[in-house]
Amino acid sequence: MCIHAFTKEKATAIFYRQFVILFALAAVVAADYSQFSYGVADPYTGDYKSQIESRAGDRVLGQYSLLDADGTRRTVDYAAGAEGFNANVRKDPALIAAAPLAYGAPAYPYGYGYNNLGYGYNLGYGYGAPGYAGPYAFRRFY
Repeated sequence: MCIHAFTKEKATAIFYRQFVILFALAAVVAADYSQFSYGVADPYTGDYKSQIESRAGDRVLGQYSLLDADGTRRTVDYAAGAEGFNANVRKDPALIAAAPLAYGAPAYPYGYGYNNLGYGYNLGYGYGAPGYAGPYAFRRFY
C-alpha cells in the first residue's frame, strides 16, 4: 500500500479549497478601487473649485468645494455606501474675492433712420420723440 494514497475525499477537499481561493481572488479583482481629483483656479472669471473622490468596493468618500457668488467657500464632504448618501456642508470665508460684475454697454438713446423716425427697437413709429430706450436725457438731433 502506498503511503501517499490519493482518495476521493482528499481530491474533493483540494477541489473545494481551490474553488474557494479562486472566488476569493475574483472578488478582490472585481472590487473597484479608484480615485480621482481635479481643480480649477481661474482669476479672470472667478471660477475656483476642486473635487477629490475615492472608491473602495461599494464605499465612496469625497469632497468638493467651490467659491460662491457671495465670496464664501462652500465645502461638501460626502460618503456613500450601504447605509446611503450622507453629506456635510459648510461655508467658510474665502481668501479670494469674488469676480467683479461684467460691464454692460448702455442702450443707445434714439432710433435710426431719416430724421430719427424710430425704425429702431423699442421706439415709436411716428415722427417725434423716440420711445424710452435707456437712462438718458432727451436730445433731438437735427
